[in-house]
This record gives sequence, structure tokens and C-alpha cells, in this order.
Amino acid sequence: MPAIHLIKKSVGGLPPITKVAGEANTYTSGFWTLSEDTARSLIHCRIYFHERQREPSFYGGEIVGVERLLEGEYKDKIVFRFEFSADCRGVRTTRVGWSQEMKLSYDEP
Repeated sequence: MPAIHLIKKSVGGLPPITKVAGEANTYTSGFWTLSEDTARSLIHCRIYFHERQREPSFYGGEIVGVERLLEGEYKDKIVFRFEFSADCRGVRTTRVGWSQEMKLSYDEP
């Protein structure tokens, strides 16, 4: 099953993973650079957040929605909406396929 791995450092002014108000287990994360078509193809797939490429994931879940921002500072960036899943913590992925902050995988977690 396809998945996306993202570098999400907890420091440095990057937007945090944010809980969606009124939804028990749903979060958002942005602002990512990829096509809307690619992002939408990942709905119902897994999203994993890592501090570094070689470290296991510290958070993640199942992608339930995607939004491309139409204006503002992050215009054309993607925001993922996902439901947290504890089994998305501690997941490692190979070094192959990373582009600085992102890796799309099709044959591994």
C-alpha cells in the first residue's frame, strides 16, 4: 500500500501537527510541496512523521483528507488531514527514495 514519510522537526518554526477541533482523533499537518493529484492519491493510505530520515517515525495515521491552499503565505501547499494510529509510531523506512523532507513509498511501510 502506498504511504508518505515526511520530515517534521519539532523545532525551527515549522507548523505543528494540529488537532482538529471537535474530532476525537483527527489532526492536520502542512505545509507540504507536492501535487494535489499525488496528495489525493494517498487518501486512505498511511502518513508517517520522522525527525530525520534514518529515525523511526514518531507519529502518523491514515490520511482522510487533503487540501491545497488557494491563498496566503502557503499558497499551493498541501495540508494533510489524518486520523492518528499508534501503529504508525516506530516505523522505519529505507534510505532509498527520500527527497530532502519527503518520501513516497509503494512497497513498504
